[in-house]
Parts: sequence; C-alpha cells; structure tokens
Amino acid sequence: MSIVAAIGAYAYAISLPSYFRSTVNCVPPKADQSALGGALGGLTSTLKDIGLTKMAGKSADAYDFIVILYARSLRDSMIKRYDLVTEYKLEKATAQEQRDEFEDNLEINLHNEGNYEITIYDQDPVKAAEMCTTFVSYANALSNRIAREEAVKATAYLENRMRLMDSTMFTLADSLSAYSKKYMMFSPLDQAKASATAITEVKANIMKQETILGLLEANYGATDPQVQAQRSMVATLKTQFDDMQNKPGFAGNFALSDAAGVGARYMKMYAEYEASVKVKAFMMPTLEQMRLDQQKSAPSLIVVDPPLVSEKKARPRRSLIAAGTGIGAGILSVLIIILLFAYRSLKAQINT
Repeated sequence: MSIVAAIGAYAYAISLPSYFRSTVNCVPPKADQSALGGALGGLTSTLKDIGLTKMAGKSADAYDFIVILYARSLRDSMIKRYDLVTEYKLEKATAQEQRDEFEDNLEINLHNEGNYEITIYDQDPVKAAEMCTTFVSYANALSNRIAREEAVKATAYLENRMRLMDSTMFTLADSLSAYSKKYMMFSPLDQAKASATAITEVKANIMKQETILGLLEANYGATDPQVQAQRSMVATLKTQFDDMQNKPGFAGNFALSDAAGVGARYMKMYAEYEASVKVKAFMMPTLEQMRLDQQKSAPSLIVVDPPLVSEKKARPRRSLIAAGTGIGAGILSVLIIILLFAYRSLKAQINT
C-alpha cells in the first residue's frame, strides 16, 4: 500500500505545473531630516487631528509600509496586468478566490533590520522576476498616490488656516492703528517709563518747593509777599500734578489713572498680532513643503537586490510528496492491521 500510494502520489505530482521563485529585496528611504522636515514635525499634533501622517520611518505617528504591500488594489492590479485568472484557470471563480490564489503564490517578509523581501511564484521564471519588479513599482505608485492625497488635504487645511490668519492679522492691525490714534498709544512700556520719570521729577519738585515754603513761613511769616508767591507756585505745581494724573494729554490721549487699562488692552492686541505673525512664519515653510509633496514622486521602497531569474523550480517537491504519501499510507496500513488484530483477539477471548 505504501508503494502504490507513493507511485500514485508521484504520478499526480508530475501532472502539477512547476513553479519558479523570484525574490526582490528592498528598503524604505530614510526619514526626511531637512529643515522642512523639522517644520513638518512641529505640526504633528495638528496633522493628527485631521488624520494625516507620514509614511517614512516607524514612529508612533506613522503607519508601516507593509500596509501598502497587503492592499487589495495592489493584488487586483497584478492579477489584471498578468492575466493570472487565465493562468490559474479561475475564470469562473470569485474575485476573492482569485486573490487568495495569488496570495498563495506571494510571500512578504519584513525583517528586523527593516528590509522587505517580496517573493513571487510563477510557472515562468522570467515572468516571476518581472512580477517582483512590477509589484514593487505598483507599491511605490500606490504609496505616492496616498502621499499626494494626504498632501492635498494638508495643503487645503493649511491654506484655509493661512487665510484665517491673514484675516485676523488685518483685523488686529486695523484695531491697533485705530486704538493708537484714539489714545496716542504707540509704545506702552516706553511711554510708561517716560511718564513715571516725569511724575517723579514733578513730585520731587513739589516736595522741594513745599520745604522752601515752610522755611520762608518760619522766617518771614505767612503774610510776607515772598511766602505768598511761594505758596502760589506750590499750588500751581500741585494743580499741574493733579492734571497730569487725572487728565489726558500728558502721556497720551488718556489719563494716567487709566494708563494701566489702556496699556493692557493695547498690549493684548499687540501680543495677538505678534503671535499671528510668528504662527504664519512657522506655517509658511510647511505649506510650501506640502505643495512640493503634491508634485514629487519619490520611491517608498528602494530595491537593494533585484530579482533574479530562477534556474530551478521551487515547487512542487514531487519526491517529498511521493515520500510523504507513501509513509502516510504505510502508517495508516499498520494502524488498520493493529486495529484488526486487536478486534480479532478480543473476539476470540469473548468466544472462549
């Protein structure tokens, strides 16, 4: 039985078509380390909010390229390009069954070093090598299409943000201009410093004149003309000091008592304007990079070892099929004999 099974299995294996194997070894390109790449990294959180990522590398914000290699559209393109439906004789099979058959003839291995090995089996050794090259080119084309679609989405998002930023900057600039014109506020810190210096000098002068007034009164009495003139000058200085603090016109078109509120509002608008300018300057190189990404067509897989035309078939292993079938048939025969012998022995014991 073992010999008959082995001969039958070998005869069946001879009728199976021979498949040749071809393998291509590729690696992804290095991640972008340029200045624009660094600018893109600064917007990671923003891009994540709208579902955008970069395909290079294996960071937490990126997806592995193996997702592209297992894409259904990639398999459909290969089946259509090489008319594998006819080769596999699956004209009446479903599309999923055709993909499953192609999957049986495809191996994708991602090694720890980061390189990909893509192996394809086909009845024609030259065709197998060509299919490996085509598979990599289709994967790169699919990757570039996805990258361009991501760049289009990112560009639209950034352009919209830039328009909003420009509108905000124009509004803030008009508000600052009107506010400065209304309150004569141009540089709050410098104006506050100059006002404080002037008030300090006036206050010190008043105190000095009051001291002189006290000395004159002590020496000449309150009715002395010189004392009265000094008292009038001190009163005038106090009036001017009060006007400086409570009336607009000294440091600007506002009273010094309101300077804190006026200056704070000015500084708030100015800070918002400065922040908008810095954000726009930060977003500009990113937007330009996104526009470049829409046009570029960089490979996502670089071939290190091109596929070679195989000189020997890879499968089926006819000798292994025959040997395995023969051994299996022998084991099954022995088991049947053992069971039959046990049954007869048990039956004989029962009869005795």
